Amino acid sequence: MSPRWAAWRGAQGMVAVGVIGVTLVVRAVLLSGSYFNQDDFYMTGRAAESDLTWEYLFRDFAGHVNPLQQLTLWLVAHGTPYDWPVLAIGILVVNITAVVLVWLILSRLLPGRWSRVVLLAMFSWAPLTLVSTLWWSASMFLWPHVLCSLTAVWLLVRWKQGGRAVPHLAGIVVITLVALLWHERAVLIPPLLFGVAVALADEVRGWRRLTAALREFLWLWVGVVLVAIAFLVAHARLTEVEGGGGTPAQLLGVTWSFLGQNAAVGLTGGPWAGQVEGGAVRPATWVVVVSLALVVLVLVALLWRGGPARRWAVAVLFGYLAADTALLLSGRAAFGPIIGLDPRYSSDILHAAVLCLALALRGGPDWLGLGLGWSGLGWITLPRQRAAAVTLLVGGYGVACVFGTAVQVPQFQNKADREFVTNLRTDLALDPTQVIFDELAPAELVLPLVGDDSRYSHIFGPLPEHPAFDEPSPRMRIVDEDGHLVPLVFDGTVSAQPGPDADCGYEVDRTTVPVPFLLPVEGRLAVRVSYYSANESTVSVAAGDWQDSFLARRGPNEVWLVLPDLPGLVSAVDLSNDGRATVCVTGIDVGLPKR
Repeated sequence: MSPRWAAWRGAQGMVAVGVIGVTLVVRAVLLSGSYFNQDDFYMTGRAAESDLTWEYLFRDFAGHVNPLQQLTLWLVAHGTPYDWPVLAIGILVVNITAVVLVWLILSRLLPGRWSRVVLLAMFSWAPLTLVSTLWWSASMFLWPHVLCSLTAVWLLVRWKQGGRAVPHLAGIVVITLVALLWHERAVLIPPLLFGVAVALADEVRGWRRLTAALREFLWLWVGVVLVAIAFLVAHARLTEVEGGGGTPAQLLGVTWSFLGQNAAVGLTGGPWAGQVEGGAVRPATWVVVVSLALVVLVLVALLWRGGPARRWAVAVLFGYLAADTALLLSGRAAFGPIIGLDPRYSSDILHAAVLCLALALRGGPDWLGLGLGWSGLGWITLPRQRAAAVTLLVGGYGVACVFGTAVQVPQFQNKADREFVTNLRTDLALDPTQVIFDELAPAELVLPLVGDDSRYSHIFGPLPEHPAFDEPSPRMRIVDEDGHLVPLVFDGTVSAQPGPDADCGYEVDRTTVPVPFLLPVEGRLAVRVSYYSANESTVSVAAGDWQDSFLARRGPNEVWLVLPDLPGLVSAVDLSNDGRATVCVTGIDVGLPKR
C-alpha cells in the first residue's frame, strides 16, 4: 500500500472511516432539515443588489473585511439564491474535508495509536460546531477558517517530518493569506502554527524549544507575519471598528460564560441538559460542574503522564483560548455574559483543542495500547480489553454528543424560517401577478437592527420567482405571520372627498385633477383607487415629489398603490391620464394594512 494511504491502513483506519461515515450521515441529515436565518437573508439581498466591484468585495461589513466571503455571497445570490440543498452540500463537503484533515494530522502525530481515533471522534461529533454547521452565515465564519488552519498545520507537520521546505513554506503562506481574506479570525493561525512548531522541537528541551522552532522555520514566520501585518493594516484603513466596551464585571462575566459554560461544556460533548435562549445555549449547572471536572481531570492526566511536549501543548491551548476570549471581549463584551454562551464564537476552539491534545500525547505512554503506566492496570494491554476501552471512550463520547446535539436540535435548524419562505414561494407560484406590499420582515426572520435591509423587497428580491413589490396592482398582497400572501385589508382609512359628478366622481383626462382627502395623511400608506372606464388609459397619480401610474382597464375596477413617506402632510393627490379615454375615479382610500 502506498505511504500516502498509511493513515487508512488496519483496524484503526477502518474505525476512522466509520467515524467519518457516521459524521457524514448525521450532519447530512441535520443539514437537510435546516434552513437560512437572519444574516443569510439580508446579506444575500445586499449581494444581489451589488455589482461585483472592488468596493463591494472590500466593503466594511459590521467591522469585518472579508472579500472571499463577499465573493461567495455574490456568486450564490446571482447563481443559486435560496437554494438550500446546494449550500448544504457545500457546507457538508467543507466539514468532512476538515474531519479528514484532522485524521491525517493525528496519524502523523500519533501513528499507530488508538488515541487518535478518540480524538477524531471528539472533533467529528462535538456539538460545539453544530450551530456553525446548520446556519449558513455561521458556517462561512467557521469552516473555511478551520479548514485553512488545519491545512497549514498539516503542511507544517509534513515539513517537519521530512518534507521539502519551499513548497510547504509557500503553501502555508498562501493558505494563511486565503484564510485572512476569508475572515479576520485567521490571525490566530500564525500563533497556532508557532505553538505546534515549538511542541514538535523534540531535539531540544525547555525554553530552547522556542528558539529552535524560530530558527528552523524562520522564513515561514517572516512570511506569515508579513502577510498578517499587511492584512491588519489594510483592515484598519478600511473599517471603523469600535471596541467591545463593557465594565470589568461584564468582562469577567463574558469570560466565565465563554470559557466555563460554553467552551468547557462543548469540548466534553455537552450541553447534555440546558436551555436555548435565542442564539445562546445555557447549560444546566450540574453540566458545567461535571464538564469542568472532566476538563481538569484530563489536563492533570496529560501533565502527569503525557509526552515530552505536554506542558507546551497545554500552554498552546491556553494561549489559543486566551486569544479567542480577547477577540470576543474586544468586539462583543458590551452585550454581557449572554454573548459568551453563543456556540458560534467558541466553535473554532475544537480543532485547536484536538491538536493540542495530540501534541501532549505524542511521545508519551500509549494509554490505550501499553497500559496507563501503572502495573495494576496492565490488563489494558490485552487486545480484547484494549478494544473495550476504545469502544467505551468513543461510544461514551458519542452518547454525550447525542444528548448535546438534542439540546440544540431542532432549535437551531430554523424550521420556522423554512416554512415561512416555502409558503411565500408557493403562493407566488400560484399567482405570479401578485404584488407584495413592502414591509420590514418579522424579527424572527431578520432583526430590524439592519434597517431597510430587513425589508421584504431586499431579502426576497433575489428569489427565482422574481416577486414584485409596491408596484401598482389590482392584486396587492401583504405577507402574514406564516409567510402566506393574503389580500390587503385596511386597518382604518382616510377617504377622498366625494367627486363633483354623482355618477362619475372625478373625471380624469389629460388635465390634472386634484383629489383632496377628508383629512391630511402622512407616512407610508396603501392607496386604493376605485374607477371605471370605457377604454384603457394610463393614469398618473402624484403627490409632492412622488408620482406613479397604472393602466386603467375597461369596466369597473380598483387598483392599489403605495404612497411613500413624504415630507409633511399630504392633503390631496393629483390625477391625469394620457387622453386615450376618460376615467371615472369613484373613490380613493388611504390607510395602513390590517395585521
